[in-house]
Amino acid sequence: MNRNLVLQNSITLLGKRGIKYLCFAILAAIGIAIVELSISIIIQLLLGSFDFISTPNKIFSYEIPRISLNKITLLLLVVAIVRFGVQLTTTQTAAFLKDHVLLKLKRNYVYRILFDENIKDKNPSTINFTLAEVFTKSSEFVLNFTHFIFMFMQSLFLFLLLFLVAWKEAFIATTGITLIGLTIIYINKKVSLFAKQVPREQKIVNEGIEKIARNFLFIKLMKKREDEFKVTSNALKNYSTKSVSANFFSNLSAQTAPFLGIFLLVFIIIISYSVWHTNSVVLLSFIYLLARFVQSLSILSGYFGNAVIFYPQFKLSLDSINSKNFFQLSKENNSKISFFGPIKNTKSVEQENQKLVVTSDKIDTPDITIKEVTFSYPNSIPLFKNLNLNISKGSQIGLIGSSGTGKSTILMLMTGILKPSEGEISIGGLPAWEYISKNETRIGYVGPEPFLIKGTLRENLSYGLSRKVTDNELIEALHLVSLGDVLNEKGLNYKLDENFAGLSAGQKQRICLARSILNKPSLMILDEATANLDETNELIIAKVLSSIKNSCTTIIVSHRYGILTYADKIIDIKNIIK
Repeated sequence: MNRNLVLQNSITLLGKRGIKYLCFAILAAIGIAIVELSISIIIQLLLGSFDFISTPNKIFSYEIPRISLNKITLLLLVVAIVRFGVQLTTTQTAAFLKDHVLLKLKRNYVYRILFDENIKDKNPSTINFTLAEVFTKSSEFVLNFTHFIFMFMQSLFLFLLLFLVAWKEAFIATTGITLIGLTIIYINKKVSLFAKQVPREQKIVNEGIEKIARNFLFIKLMKKREDEFKVTSNALKNYSTKSVSANFFSNLSAQTAPFLGIFLLVFIIIISYSVWHTNSVVLLSFIYLLARFVQSLSILSGYFGNAVIFYPQFKLSLDSINSKNFFQLSKENNSKISFFGPIKNTKSVEQENQKLVVTSDKIDTPDITIKEVTFSYPNSIPLFKNLNLNISKGSQIGLIGSSGTGKSTILMLMTGILKPSEGEISIGGLPAWEYISKNETRIGYVGPEPFLIKGTLRENLSYGLSRKVTDNELIEALHLVSLGDVLNEKGLNYKLDENFAGLSAGQKQRICLARSILNKPSLMILDEATANLDETNELIIAKVLSSIKNSCTTIIVSHRYGILTYADKIIDIKNIIK
């Protein structure tokens, strides 16, 4: 991504609201420089009022009349109030923009995961890496770069003030600061070198840990724990080494400016006092402003160093804002967060989702037609050609086949997740994707892994339903799937924790089946729903499916015959794929 595109996408990410706050805060940063000038004048006035200096107070070659201590004190209070206001504005703006951008990035990414078919990599490791590593550190870049902009403007105006106060001393200061700046630039190149390697090492660590978590039993039985520990430890060491190196050079950059600045200050004092015989009052103001200027440069370089560390992640995050829905989501974002934090829109998610509730239980079961469908994944040979299949209304069809025969692909084509390369798939006379997308369409789905949420048994049974259900209906559904014993023992208010402990795999899957039945679907889909269950639980689920025959069109994808015991028709994939 070239610099112009980075700049353009950065402006898009901030939006009009973010740019407005940024510009206002830049003016406040300039105000801080003016405050520093005011303080240098007040110092002269205080020293004069205490008779510590006898020479006239001067600023910009103009004499300043002496005033009473009470007026000086009042002036100091006014300056303090102004300083408080402008500094609060700059720091809060940086904090706001950090969270403003982070919210935009995360909401857009979650939306794309749920709705954008162009996102192919939905691996949990990739998603966690993007949300926790890329976006979080992108927001840190925004925070540090925003502070950098403020400090740059403050430093620039302090620099101009130095020339107005004492131009000869300012010229020496400029030469010295230029040399210091070149030194810092060299150090920051080291920061950038190591910072670019940090996200890559972090991704390797995440993938290694996820591999261990997902395959622990296999790794243990294959006696590979030592090997995996060594590999992951090495990845962790590499990540830590790169991160520490980047932070070391960033800290070195931040500390170099004030260290060399002190040497520069001593040199200027000697030359000014011994050679140019500069007025002591003017020199005092210059030294104060120079000290503040050097301090601001030190802070500036620190923010710049941190921004360099986080820039690779920020650049990665800009790729995610090119989706067509980003602008609309950004507009919605404005109603969710304010400059001071409180949420303006207090309407609950439950209230917003009530419009999706369908009160009528009368719904037609659809037929499914697959006509002359050919499908191939990108850069691959066709998985099948000219596939034809007709599924009648209310029928219960089993699709069986070994792993890799295309069962799940056909299911994804039926549900509109994938689109055929050629041919047509219709459900209820509509294109598959259109039928599935209709708000009034009710779908029941049970996958190979039980999908449960942290909450009560009642909340799990009600999750995602398109109709209101009563407790009596929940109880009836639990009895239907042979979970009456669980209901009697635990009740509807039984809370499932994060690990869903206390329930067997079969019980969890039957809860999911009960939830699907409660939705009174027109189309029921079971995708390897008993793949991880024993024969007893498989037979229970098969009997439940037989009891809902004709109430909905049911597609059962499996490589096992047990769940298909009561199916109207069993289709072996290898017999229909050409």
